[in-house]
Amino acid sequence: MNFLRFIKAESYTRGMALSVLFNIISKGILFILTIIIARYFGSDIKTDIYFFVFGTMILFSSFINNIDTAVLIPESMRLREEEGDEKAAGFLNYFLLIYFVIGILFTVAMYFFGTTVFGLISKFPEADIITYHNYFWIGSLFFIFHVLTNYFNNILTSLKFFSLPMVISSIKSCIVIVCIFLLKAEYDVLSVILGGLISYAVNLLIQIYILYKIAGWKFSLKKPPIRKTIWGNVFYAELGQITTVASSMFPLYLLSGFGGGVISVMNYGKNVADIPNTLVTSQFANVNGIQLNEQFARQDYAGMNKTFLRTSKLLIFVLVPVGFFMFVFARPIIEMFYLHGNFDAVAAEGAAVFMKLLAVTVFSIAVNAMVTRIFIARQAIRQGFIYQLIMSVILMLLIWVFVAYYGPYGYGYAVITINILNIAGMFFICRIIAPEINYIALVKYTGLIIFINGIIATSVYFVSAWLQIAVIFKMVGLFTCWLIILLVLNKILHLDFKVPFRFKSI
Repeated sequence: MNFLRFIKAESYTRGMALSVLFNIISKGILFILTIIIARYFGSDIKTDIYFFVFGTMILFSSFINNIDTAVLIPESMRLREEEGDEKAAGFLNYFLLIYFVIGILFTVAMYFFGTTVFGLISKFPEADIITYHNYFWIGSLFFIFHVLTNYFNNILTSLKFFSLPMVISSIKSCIVIVCIFLLKAEYDVLSVILGGLISYAVNLLIQIYILYKIAGWKFSLKKPPIRKTIWGNVFYAELGQITTVASSMFPLYLLSGFGGGVISVMNYGKNVADIPNTLVTSQFANVNGIQLNEQFARQDYAGMNKTFLRTSKLLIFVLVPVGFFMFVFARPIIEMFYLHGNFDAVAAEGAAVFMKLLAVTVFSIAVNAMVTRIFIARQAIRQGFIYQLIMSVILMLLIWVFVAYYGPYGYGYAVITINILNIAGMFFICRIIAPEINYIALVKYTGLIIFINGIIATSVYFVSAWLQIAVIFKMVGLFTCWLIILLVLNKILHLDFKVPFRFKSI
């Protein structure tokens, strides 16, 4: 059977539905991977180093890939619309070559100076860095794979292959799991790194084949004409990303000084807290980002406001109760997923605290993602940089103060504080950059949803303490009641909960 015939560009309606569906499958498999890591390897210095290296490479590659959605993809869509597919492909090929050269140079530099670099950006003891130097060097290869696969994913999304990257990602995660089972006996935690690199290599080959075979992509090394404004936008986008990378690296740097297991425990808790946004928000933002780009190109400002409010309200309605629920049941959720094998009760307690703190404001990430897509559509890169710089500096100051007073959990308090400040700050930045967006309507709606779910969460907390039944039945039963109450209130109070697509049109 020729499976290639099933691969085709999708409408926004079909793309939204299928990408969310396949993203749930993909992230579900990825979450199983973290459970396997916790079960077989627990939380110690080796898992700390793995999570530190992997997280660092994601941050470093995000510095490069930031210009994909912020500058390169919008410009390629403009070229495709005005000058044709060949011009757009030539533009993207040129930056692909730049990415490849950067990746090779980075890999060579890390081979010679990797232990020195990681010694500077972490608080790991020098003896551990020397002992596990191969973890640091081999793990640094994630950088070039992250950069290239993320770039190809963004190109596929701009070509309206919305769900395809999620399918490929599912295959990638399955390969890692298989490699762990095959290699763990001989390579221990290093098997996770080796499996990840093998899976990324397969991922990259699949992407290249699909672009060439299905999308008719022509790879070339010819330099295209590039507008001066593009280089200016690239400069400000990267300048802004420096602050974001710094604010994300800062907590890893501080937590690496608290002893073995702390970074691992934080990652396990954060992985669960991030589930709602990784499953839903990223895909809604990606698909709606392409739509916002097209609406701005047509100067359809009313349409942009409608798309923004419709999608943001849906995300708020879904994420606020999920965040509150995870806050109330953090400990049993962590124990259910992770308390097996080498992952002990002490680690579970720490992961639960991190999860609780990081889950309560998960909805703000969705709002930030949608506002960011508005700025990208308007190509307000310089203004976005200034705002990004201010918020990143504030975040680092908050992390420094809270960690100094509260230890590792201070990171969670800092995240809660910055998310609250960000919700308020985006009101003012929207008034300046995107006055057509009725952001205040979203703030009022968010406040109402938080108030309603806060009352329900408080009631559920006390009812949960009173109920003497198995935890799993308690969570399922109370979540079902929570959902029914929300749907009833939606009907009575007209909370505006509307799915932004119709399944019958898929």
